[in-house]
Amino acid sequence: MANRTIVGLMLAFQFFSALPIHKQLPMKKPQVTAMYASLPIVGASFGALLAAMLWLLRDGADASPLLMAFVLAAALWALTGGLHMDGLADTADAYFSYQDRIKRLEIMGDPRIGAFGTMVLIFAIAGKIIVLAELIPSVSLFALAAVPIISRIGLTVLFNESNPAKTDGLAAYFKTLTDQKSLYISMAAWSGLLTIALWIFCGWPIALAFVLVPAIATILYKKWCEKNFGGVTGDLLGAFVEGMELLLWGMLLFFI
Repeated sequence: MANRTIVGLMLAFQFFSALPIHKQLPMKKPQVTAMYASLPIVGASFGALLAAMLWLLRDGADASPLLMAFVLAAALWALTGGLHMDGLADTADAYFSYQDRIKRLEIMGDPRIGAFGTMVLIFAIAGKIIVLAELIPSVSLFALAAVPIISRIGLTVLFNESNPAKTDGLAAYFKTLTDQKSLYISMAAWSGLLTIALWIFCGWPIALAFVLVPAIATILYKKWCEKNFGGVTGDLLGAFVEGMELLLWGMLLFFI
């Protein structure tokens, strides 16, 4: 059990972060299930690092909120190796091509970035920096750190609940190697613990918002993926993480 959990955590960092884990790890059903169950830990490590950086910058450096926001956003993108940004760009190119479902999936698999992908990336990067700059003077460090965790809980739920849009993609391969019931239990536990912690450290309005907004957004995004792509892919899951982080940090603007 312990070995499966450790391998799953290593796989989670190997596939969903820029951490250099150059090791051949077993990828059978127990390990892949543990990998997805460990994604909130990846998000927690990212969130804790962002909160520590903000604490040091906000209290120990004479830097502007805009500069601090740029540093935090750049650190987060460096931690993921730009993985989710790549998914966002591919999703934008595919969706705004206005082609049929099959053609959209082909465009999504093209490694080149198009005009729409570039524009969406610019708006996403600028949007995240601007929102963080507005939050930085007074945002709770715990609320800031909770966002990467919740986005990865949502990613796991979306992956677990959705059908793959392609039969030959990485998402489809992993889908065959996961225990859905175990993932639902794991994500429910993570959600419950995080909600209680948010209630204690940030108050019930923020805790409630962190429950309702991600749940509604995940349901709507799932329906959008099914309508336009026939399910989810790795790129769509990556775009979800970027969009959810921007949405949740934007939501926090209403509480400062």
